[in-house]
Amino acid sequence: MRRNALLWLLALALVSYWATITGCGGCGKGKTSDRTKVAVSIFPIYDLVRQVAGPDADVELLLPPGHSEHTFDPTPKDVEEVAACKLAVMVGVGLDPWMEKLVKDAAPNARVLKVGERVPTLTVKDDPVGDEAAHRTIPEDDHDHDKGVTDPHVWMDPARARVMVKAIGDELGRVDVAHANEYRQRATELDGKLETLDKEIEQRTAAWKTKGFITFHGSFNYFADRYKLQILAVIEPFPGSTPTGEYIQEVLKVVADKKVPALFSEPQLDPRPAQTIADAAKIPLGKLDPVGGTEGTDSYEKLIRYNVDSLEKYLK
Repeated sequence: MRRNALLWLLALALVSYWATITGCGGCGKGKTSDRTKVAVSIFPIYDLVRQVAGPDADVELLLPPGHSEHTFDPTPKDVEEVAACKLAVMVGVGLDPWMEKLVKDAAPNARVLKVGERVPTLTVKDDPVGDEAAHRTIPEDDHDHDKGVTDPHVWMDPARARVMVKAIGDELGRVDVAHANEYRQRATELDGKLETLDKEIEQRTAAWKTKGFITFHGSFNYFADRYKLQILAVIEPFPGSTPTGEYIQEVLKVVADKKVPALFSEPQLDPRPAQTIADAAKIPLGKLDPVGGTEGTDSYEKLIRYNVDSLEKYLK
């Protein structure tokens, strides 16, 4: 049983009991407040939602900054937050199934927006080192990472984020009709900011001399696809699965052949595999952050610019 499963079940039982004695069953089963409450799975989407929501809705983030979106266990407090919501916003497409289960159990009548289903998606490459690498890096019993699975990191492309923002504005307007015009107006304003951000990054990346880079895990494919960059290798293709010595040698070969100027770790994952390869190749180790939410990455725009700055330092 997962780490917080028992606490989660206990919290659900308490929420259900409270709903029975008060006549409120969470989202859509009565009102605990006139305020519209929204629960969001990860920080980049949370920031887009809170910008669109403005002062007219209360938006709660479930995944604490610094935690991996792939391995998060909801807490009893998360159950309570979700049970009070009217709208749940998640990525979907395999990234945050923990939230999907949480909403189903704690707030079955809440509206659900899966932003990853509103945009064109990419598939996960089955060759995380170059074009010819074998699929052997995937454990035989790992059925979650079969060839052709959808890459869920859709928010890393600001052009796709613009599509998500419109969907967020529309969904907020459906759950809170009284403020629908305000939500859509703020969505339009945010769309303009993201358009500016997209054009800025397009100009900056076009000037880089080096177009290929190596990521820690497969979280930058949408970014690379949008700005005509190339992912040369992925150090840890599947989060939590430590790369083998043979695989590290393959990555080192790519580093040498392509004259890769630097490697990158991510704050949500163990950096030691990346540090090992960087030390062996005698190149610096930078940092990329696909999730953010901490100082310097505490807005969607800051997060994207942080990553552009980190890449630009070595690729320009």
